[in-house]
Parts: sequence; C-alpha cells; structure tokens
Amino acid sequence: MLGPVLSSSADLLRQVRASRQLTMASLADLAGVPTSTVSRIESGKIRPTAAMLQRLASAAGYRITATLDEAGSDQPLADALTTLEEAGEVDKVRAFDRLASVASAAPAARRQGARRVAVPQSVTRAVASLHAQGLNPVVSGMEAVAEQLEPTRSFIPIVYVDDPLKAQGFEPAGPLAHQVMLLLPTTDNVRRWARYDTPVPMTTREWAILDAMSSPGRQSELARQELKTRSLPGNN
Repeated sequence: MLGPVLSSSADLLRQVRASRQLTMASLADLAGVPTSTVSRIESGKIRPTAAMLQRLASAAGYRITATLDEAGSDQPLADALTTLEEAGEVDKVRAFDRLASVASAAPAARRQGARRVAVPQSVTRAVASLHAQGLNPVVSGMEAVAEQLEPTRSFIPIVYVDDPLKAQGFEPAGPLAHQVMLLLPTTDNVRRWARYDTPVPMTTREWAILDAMSSPGRQSELARQELKTRSLPGNN
C-alpha cells in the first residue's frame, strides 16, 4: 500500500512511477497506451477515466481501492513471457527489451503469500527439507539461471512451494540473518513456466531472470546484467 487516497490523478501516476522506478515511456508501454497519455495526465492537461487510471496502475502491479494497494500477482511476468513466446521476429525484440520494466511491476517480496525466512543451513539442504515435507519446491532466481543451488549466486534465493505457511523449520528472517530465502506460493503461472529436467525442479531461465530482477539489491543487478548478455529465446 502506498498511502492514503491521492489528491489527483497526476499525483497517483507520479507516485506509481516513482515507486517502481519507471519512466513515462516504460509505464505507457506496459499499459499499452501512448506515452503522451501518461504525460498529459501527469501535467494535468487531461482528466483520465477511472478505467484508464486502473489500467495504468495495474500495468505497474497495483490496484486502486480506497488506497493504492499492491496487486501481489505474478501475472505481469506470465503475460510478458507469453507475449515474447508468441511474438513475431519484429515484435520479439521489443517484447524482450521491456522485460526489465515488467519485473519492476511485480516485486517478488510483495506478492501474495510471500514468506521471508532465514536459512539455517545451506540452500541445498533447505530445498531438500521442503521436498521432504511434501511442499514440491521449485527454485527460481539466480540459482535457476545458473541451474545450481551451490555456490549461492544470489542474496535472496526464491523458492516456490505449495504453501509457504506450512514450511517447518524456518524462522522469520531478522536483520542479522546470515542467509535469507523468499518462499512464494506456487501459482498456475509458475507451473506453466517450471521445468523438471534438472535435479531440482526450477523455473525456466526467462522466468528466473524476471524473478531475480524483481528482487532487491545485488540479485536484481546480477539479473539485469544476465538479461543484457542473453540472446532472444530460440536463438541461443
């Protein structure tokens, strides 16, 4: 939640963009509207309809209620990868270039059901424990990009499980936690973009990169570097 009801549509859009670090062009691209639309709303030249405001907010991963709340959904990631998968050669380049903006619209730690926990042992043992508990872990983030759990490539490994609240043996991550892991509920979107041809089930590299970019700190930086070095899917 960003705060109380904002005084104007211009204030709302500026706050949405600032919170996600999006340019006017990036937000417009995610929402499928001209950049001039965002510019004219923020400058007060036009008064948008409620539907247009919701469209712009939804593109950045928010919903408008009495306040501006986190949507908490991974749908922006799924939509972006579906578009990339189905795009022709010309549109594929544009779809690939917008992935960084898409990731910012779905912060991993703010998705519904997210649980931030301390890892008492190694990441490998933590994932093995989740598997033993029957929670069907699927690894994402930089570990899935590298296709290995050790050595740890990211500061906050991302692991999808059937129900994060049922994971036993994990305490909430405090400020002094040596290793932090983010547990997220496995959605239908994650199941679609999961792969089971690795020793530990992992998401596809494209989904993993988006997840890593949607995480804070060093992991996001590493993922953005990885994205820059990757060729378009199908051309590797």
